[in-house]
Amino acid sequence: MTDQMTPQDLDDCPVSEFTFARLLGTSLSAARELAKALPEDQRSRLAVYCYRRAHLRRLGLSIAKTCSKHSLVEESGHAGELIHFQAQNMEETLAGDRYMAPRHVKRPVSLHNC
Repeated sequence: MTDQMTPQDLDDCPVSEFTFARLLGTSLSAARELAKALPEDQRSRLAVYCYRRAHLRRLGLSIAKTCSKHSLVEESGHAGELIHFQAQNMEETLAGDRYMAPRHVKRPVSLHNC
């Protein structure tokens, strides 16, 4: 892990666009199997990259489940410990995630009284 991370570091996907598209186009279990083919340091970078994006958090946790705690900590410091813990307890983690929780039901719009 480097001491100074720049905003560009956070935006650089650690895999090719083709590989990333394949990961996004498969089920979580298939994505996990594809990710296992990557070297562990690249896999942990990918897990952290996805985890940091709310809409990809489920994928990030699924990939993180294949990483060692050490590699996740090397990649993102203390956050790596949290990601490792959450990946090992993925269902409980996602159940409490406000982004992934069902949205409140909105009342339908009516023009009846206009």
